Amino acid sequence: AAAAKMAAMTTLRPSPSAGAGGNSHPGADGHAWASLQSRLEDAHQQSPTQGAAGSGDDDPVGLIRTLEEGGRFHRDRWLGRIFHPGKISFRESRSDNSLHISVDGNQMSAHVDRVSPLDLKAKRASRYSPLRVASHNVSGMAGDLVRVLRGRQGDHRCELDCQWWSAAPPKETPGGSTRPPWNVHVELRVSGRLDEARLRQAFAETLGRHWVPTGRADPLSVVDCPDESALNAARAELQSLALPLGAPPLQAQLARHPDGDVVMANIHHAVMDGFAALQVLRSVARSYARQTPPPPPPLDLLALHDLPVGPAATGATRGVWLYRAAVETVRNLLTPPALLVPDHTGEEPGFGYHLINLPEDATRALVHFDHPGTSTDVLLAALHLAIASWNAEHGRPGGRISVLVSANLRSSELPQQAVGNFSVTARVSTSRRRRVNTAEALEAVTAQTGRNRRSRTGTALLEALSRSGLLALWAKQSVMVLEPVTGNRNVDTAMLCNLGRLSDAPTFGGDAGEATEVWFSPPTRIPIGLSIGAVTISGRMHLVFRYPHRLFDDEAARRFAECYMHQLRLAAGSPRSTRRPKPVRAALNHERPVSAPGR
Repeated sequence: AAAAKMAAMTTLRPSPSAGAGGNSHPGADGHAWASLQSRLEDAHQQSPTQGAAGSGDDDPVGLIRTLEEGGRFHRDRWLGRIFHPGKISFRESRSDNSLHISVDGNQMSAHVDRVSPLDLKAKRASRYSPLRVASHNVSGMAGDLVRVLRGRQGDHRCELDCQWWSAAPPKETPGGSTRPPWNVHVELRVSGRLDEARLRQAFAETLGRHWVPTGRADPLSVVDCPDESALNAARAELQSLALPLGAPPLQAQLARHPDGDVVMANIHHAVMDGFAALQVLRSVARSYARQTPPPPPPLDLLALHDLPVGPAATGATRGVWLYRAAVETVRNLLTPPALLVPDHTGEEPGFGYHLINLPEDATRALVHFDHPGTSTDVLLAALHLAIASWNAEHGRPGGRISVLVSANLRSSELPQQAVGNFSVTARVSTSRRRRVNTAEALEAVTAQTGRNRRSRTGTALLEALSRSGLLALWAKQSVMVLEPVTGNRNVDTAMLCNLGRLSDAPTFGGDAGEATEVWFSPPTRIPIGLSIGAVTISGRMHLVFRYPHRLFDDEAARRFAECYMHQLRLAAGSPRSTRRPKPVRAALNHERPVSAPGR
């Protein structure tokens, strides 16, 4: 019921009492629109135990009141609002991993409390327990201290921070076409040929109403690529497009190639992450291969729900923002971050792509199939060492190297059809002392990624939002969640995302043949950001180096990839890694570039 209410919300109604104090906002139509907070307060005063009079499915007040009235949430009184003065606060009635929602004007935020301050005993209304309040505050303060000392807010404690629009949404849509591309690159090659009409129908069945173009060109184009050079050019042109945040959320291309057709897609990162992009490819392949009706239900793109909500204008008060910025600045002065040294750069906009396909024996040196995720530690350690080696060769050895690594927050409790950006990035840093050899670097990286996994609350937050019918709010933030205060401009050297091992490759069936390659890369920051995407199918790892032309030219990108592969060979055979015996290391000398030099 809560999800149905959420899907139906399109506008906020003007309140008869709007216009008093700071809780009303003038709309474009001249009406004074009451804020979400004031309307919740008015509804509670009218009937503390029953639904708000006049609240309908198009009213967010009805949704939030439903959560409270169902007995699953506790509304904070004066004691519980000591740390949230002037706000309305709701706490989920759970002893641990409890969802905490606060409303301030039209801004709504939510996070998960590992320890709830509520005493939840059967046959008694929830109330505060002094012991649990103390445990809650100590746990929260300890986590805040760790995050502040690390210089980054949000690595471990994931939060929701969005804003309800009282009238019309802002004119400028986040991620519009006037901004640089912030997109996910994904593509799949088959051994045969694909039928254009069937592929178009498969996309339409997968995306449903979101496939219908709205003032944009055909979302699926076809291009002939007689060789790898032409395919590289088509890829670069497609991924250079900055898509608006709307329907359809992607631009697809069918590339005809002698070695097999390639389906490429440029996907808005606010709508989905790399894990969701693979989910879309799987669904398209499944629909394409289907022989009989009925078609499967379309995917639910949460970020495109017609809700009057978007990212909050400010994620924190000015005082808190200044404090975090000061901590970050001091940290950078004490340990300056090392940026990747550009080489043979060009002035043209856009990105280049260098693709490497590792053979099966080389992949076995990196991927431990019994422990998913450990291959990310090896990839990450090799990247730190490669950046250090590259910078040293260019006469600019750096101190601290910071790499953003993506973490997938999905769990089995999330709806299978729900698609969104459910990934966060955590910073993994190494000092020059920890990069003295491969084993030290791998140990430092593994310790940080393990600590991140243990302390991260994002998975619990998504599960809590899902069971409360609020999952779409996370997706509607429409921005990459949990960016550092400085926007990564002078903090992070590169970005890495490993989608892991696909148990079975997407298959289009029939004449299309088997999927032979799957490629992916996360977005990268300009002018000098580098991102690496990794995915393993059929026992082979596929690596994509995505770089701005202002960082590398084609030859420089090829040389950096060689440097990285050298460090990967060393990391795969490190005595501290739980990888295959040394004879397997030799296989890494035979990695196969699958594109023209530098591409």
